[in-house]
Amino acid sequence: MEAVERVVDKIVGIGLLENKKTIFLIGNTAKKENLEFYLSPIRVYDQIIVAGVIVFSERMAKKIAKYIDGLIDYIFIDSEKKIRDESSVSTTLGNMQRAVRQVVFRSELISYKANDLTVDAADIFISEYYSGDIAALGGKKVAIIGAGNIGSKIALKLVERGADVRLYRRDVRRLNFTVDYINSVKSKYTVASAFSAMSVMDASLNADVLIGLTNGVPIIDDNVISSINSNSLIIDIGKGSISKSAVMKAYLLGLEVYRLSVESALEGMIVSSISTHNIYKKRTGRSIWNNTKIVSGSILAHEDEFVVDDYSNPRVVYGLGDGMGDFKRILNKKEKDSLNFLTMTIENNG
Repeated sequence: MEAVERVVDKIVGIGLLENKKTIFLIGNTAKKENLEFYLSPIRVYDQIIVAGVIVFSERMAKKIAKYIDGLIDYIFIDSEKKIRDESSVSTTLGNMQRAVRQVVFRSELISYKANDLTVDAADIFISEYYSGDIAALGGKKVAIIGAGNIGSKIALKLVERGADVRLYRRDVRRLNFTVDYINSVKSKYTVASAFSAMSVMDASLNADVLIGLTNGVPIIDDNVISSINSNSLIIDIGKGSISKSAVMKAYLLGLEVYRLSVESALEGMIVSSISTHNIYKKRTGRSIWNNTKIVSGSILAHEDEFVVDDYSNPRVVYGLGDGMGDFKRILNKKEKDSLNFLTMTIENNG
């Protein structure tokens, strides 16, 4: 715990000095390590400063959350159930979110999905890598080795971007189910598809992109590296999916092996989550403003309600609700008069 205390002291100090909100993430992983926890790097962004920890039990998650409660502005807790904790303190095995909620009372608590963060980071990085290509990802061949939760979600995104994706996992039944699902939910206008591969080599042959997702198991070897295209993009997302000799083989062939950085996706996720949290807690509701019905946030507006930015202190009028979750595009004279009156009273109030 001393390491956690030092990190918390550091980000709180920087937060005060630079007027930034402090964020602490508590994540979990299915990867087995002989540790109680390990810390993730401190990251300083324009509006926030972020630190975090990966734990292997609910007990440790709860202990850390209890310590940082009130010291940190926002605690983010991984809601995905990836640990099998035989000493679970919640009614559901491996439910860290529920356990942490029992001890956090002063800091704001927000849940997040670490796997989805990885998926978004991979999608953005691969898209950026090919941003200079006139076809972008269109027509590219992608091999995903390890088609579990993360791999299948990345595959869907890349198929939607126009890449043909070959997936491999040992459980053939689940592999075929995943491929069928991707092909069934993609847009009918998407030509690209997902395919089942019966071996790692089958998936990787002539691949433009090779993605390792076997969670520390070095299944990608020298032969696999030799089978991909000469200018392929190689990404190890599973942290150890590619053997050391395969990494060297890639280097000798003039290919870089990338590890996935979630830095930019992490900032976006945190900022958008805090914004959603604040909108829901502080700016979601309905009221009467100078005899005019208004609504804001995520509440569906009735036909006679105007949608504004903040129902308690409106500054911007977005439009008149149609009672079905959209805006009326054509207003009658009475509605136009009401809109003009509401806009005028808001401007005068400001």
